[in-house]
Amino acid sequence: MVKPASSTTKGKSSRKYAQRYPRGVSVDFRTLSTSTQLAYIGHFGIPISAEAPPSELGVAVAQHFETVDVNEEQAIGGFLARLEAGGNDDPHPPPSLNAATQSSSSASGGMKALSAAADQLLADYVRSSSKFDGHALSPARRKWKRRKFAANQGDQVAAKVTRTDENGSWILAYVLRFYPESETYDVQDEDDTSKLIRLPWNHVMRLSTGTEGWFEKGARVMAIFPETTSFYRAIISKQPAWTSGTSAEESAGGVGNAHKPRVKEVILKFEDDEDQESGKTPHRRVPSRYVIPLPQQYFYEDEDDVDLTAPNTV
Repeated sequence: MVKPASSTTKGKSSRKYAQRYPRGVSVDFRTLSTSTQLAYIGHFGIPISAEAPPSELGVAVAQHFETVDVNEEQAIGGFLARLEAGGNDDPHPPPSLNAATQSSSSASGGMKALSAAADQLLADYVRSSSKFDGHALSPARRKWKRRKFAANQGDQVAAKVTRTDENGSWILAYVLRFYPESETYDVQDEDDTSKLIRLPWNHVMRLSTGTEGWFEKGARVMAIFPETTSFYRAIISKQPAWTSGTSAEESAGGVGNAHKPRVKEVILKFEDDEDQESGKTPHRRVPSRYVIPLPQQYFYEDEDDVDLTAPNTV
């Protein structure tokens, strides 16, 4: 049994942010969604653990925001214009502060609409202020992205349990715990619950929801071979059929993926699965949940494709 991380260590990483909310910040960033708080923290590289509670994340955002030189008239005008538009993008420039203040008297929707608009405004600011400077993401930024999209405790995942890339080296497993600082997982084999396996982040892949856009005929994938719990390389042999969606209770991807167009099952041909008599490879049906990209596609980063070398002008 692996001993859980010490609570003392965890407290040290977040205690510096457990302070009084800055007096100079009138907006309560603690009411924003956790995803918006983490987007701001990741963009500006604020040193706080991603495991900190939303209240401390909000304090960290507020402390940083207090140090930023902000054009108040433009910021408030843009916020009120978005609120009046119902939170949608407005192609027109934000009105002046006076005009926006007058229009705000007709805006309604209560605190929920205000919070949603604040979320969108902060997300738009982070997005608009992110500029590509010709450099790939820093190691710290990449680590933050991996933390954000890490599998959760209890999730069923594909786990690589061998050091080689042989066919069948990925198995079906459950996540017991994810350690953000070391980027490692504790997983349990689907077939052998007596073993606890510690794996690095790039040995764990989340399963499909059926809504991904890469389900295409000819795509090379990994899938669970029928009546086993191991993933083997295969090729999608027939164009998948998309349905109109499913209920939230039946959705493998959760409520957020309910009613989205999805693929329920995929028809595949597995490698090394030829019939001994006919020599032909049979088509096999596998639920889309257990069909995943190859590891090099799953862990692909757009920034890795950027050529950072200067052109040869000689």
